Amino acid sequence: MEGQGSSTTVLVVEDDGSIRAVLNATLRSAGFRVLEADNGLDAFALAHEHLPNLVLSDVLMPGGNGTDLLAALRADARTADLPFVFLTGLDERQSVREGMNLGADDYLTKPFRPTELLSLVKAQLHRSAKRIEVRRQLEAEAQKLREFDSITGLPNRAHFLGRLAWTAEGLPSGMLASIALGQLPVLRQSLGQGPADEVMREGANRLLESVRSRLGARAVLARSGEHRFALAVAGREDEDAIEALLRDVLAPLAQPIEIGGRRLFFDAAVGVAIHPRHGTGPDSLLDHAETAEPATSPGGAIAFYSAENSAAHGRRVRLLQDLRAAMERGELSLAFQPQIALAGERLVGFEALLRWYHPELGQVGPAEFIPLAEESGLILPIGHWVLREAVRQLKGWREEGLDVERIAVNLSPRQFEDPGLFEGVWAVLDEACLPRGSLELEITESAALHDPDRAIALMSRLRDLGVALALDDFGTGYSNLSQLKRLPVDVIKIDQLFVRQIVRDGGDAAIVRAVVALAHGFGLKVVAEGVEAPAQVIKLAQLGCDICQGYHYGAPMAANAVAGWMMERGFA
Repeated sequence: MEGQGSSTTVLVVEDDGSIRAVLNATLRSAGFRVLEADNGLDAFALAHEHLPNLVLSDVLMPGGNGTDLLAALRADARTADLPFVFLTGLDERQSVREGMNLGADDYLTKPFRPTELLSLVKAQLHRSAKRIEVRRQLEAEAQKLREFDSITGLPNRAHFLGRLAWTAEGLPSGMLASIALGQLPVLRQSLGQGPADEVMREGANRLLESVRSRLGARAVLARSGEHRFALAVAGREDEDAIEALLRDVLAPLAQPIEIGGRRLFFDAAVGVAIHPRHGTGPDSLLDHAETAEPATSPGGAIAFYSAENSAAHGRRVRLLQDLRAAMERGELSLAFQPQIALAGERLVGFEALLRWYHPELGQVGPAEFIPLAEESGLILPIGHWVLREAVRQLKGWREEGLDVERIAVNLSPRQFEDPGLFEGVWAVLDEACLPRGSLELEITESAALHDPDRAIALMSRLRDLGVALALDDFGTGYSNLSQLKRLPVDVIKIDQLFVRQIVRDGGDAAIVRAVVALAHGFGLKVVAEGVEAPAQVIKLAQLGCDICQGYHYGAPMAANAVAGWMMERGFA
């Protein structure tokens, strides 16, 4: 037992003085420090005062026996884990069994040889050292779990707030940015937790490497929420410099990521709060940075905290909370705007447009609530409801004898990325039993060309179901003709941006003429949106446009107003 040293202490509890002396001599000869007691009460006091490394105790003693001592030690937090060995005679086996049930680590039968004693002591001290090491590792792991995120390995929100350099060290200035990855809620909903965690982990790795290489120890990066990171940088308060710095830091997020065979892109919203201009406390600064977050966009949109975006954020938070229950409360509805073929002024069909009437705020515009639905992932259940309700309404009109050829429904970019889209469309059409060509799905140009190979495969499957496909807002997105000609679409919709001034602006007219020629060259129909005046209709007809949609023919109307409108216009 050489090398134990005098710091290793053994408490010997034995009422027989001669046995106690032997134990003392044997242990000291091996280098141990020895404490002695002849009863349980004194031993308990010594154990509390000195916290020995091991207790060797007789079983039966006056003034407190060994089992009572063991029970008292195990019941006290300071001594509960002390290794405890009974020294027992052959006639004390029942007491030993009781002691082992109370948590004794081992026992040694008297009489014993010195080598037996030292071997047992060594074994118990080794086991105790291993237990202590395991406990330290578990405590360290628990501490890590309390302070660091298990997915990304970054500091969590609470730990991050405690480390903010300029508040902790009294530095004069600094900035805090909240970086939200907008696609995470939808990805989690559509693909599951595992792929979402993988995206978050990859985003963290890219950001951490970027922060370290550009900012070093001056910055702290953390995971501050389900789909958020927080970045604190000391000594920065100029907004132009901060924006340039953040765009540099965010640059690695511009590269796509492959998840489950799918090519995804990060889109980020970055809100910034500056110390001390926007607050001094860490919590308020982070809250203000999150408040300032704009809508997400590829590459990252950046905004700074202000009273205006604070008020806007408050409204956004309320609308998002209320939107979650809007479907259940029947606040969402569809309005239907007619589409008219210029050849013969024939009704082609209607486009279904989503509306939300809030019981307290009144009509909430689609431009305000649809981005919220996109960012939160609510667009998937809402979009499915829109699709099902639009097809149900078309079937109802036909059962009433109304000649409505087609219903058009917008697909958001998030819906188009949803792996369950095809099955959802198939189920809706199968339930309605409508003929092929009754449903048209409108897909934005940017969504379709975001991942062209996937888009082409999905759109081909949808066309095989008999679904017509329209490319919406043409001219406002990529306009990549080499990719466009590969897309299996039936209709191109010209955005109202090019229709509004078409009579007076030769440039807009030239753009529309080129789009019509392109579409007709591909064998596609052309729909012009935002048509509000007879002069626009005449000009669009001259340019070869096929179908018009806008207030000139009819504003979006409730489903129960369609029959009257059709009769008034001679379509029924």
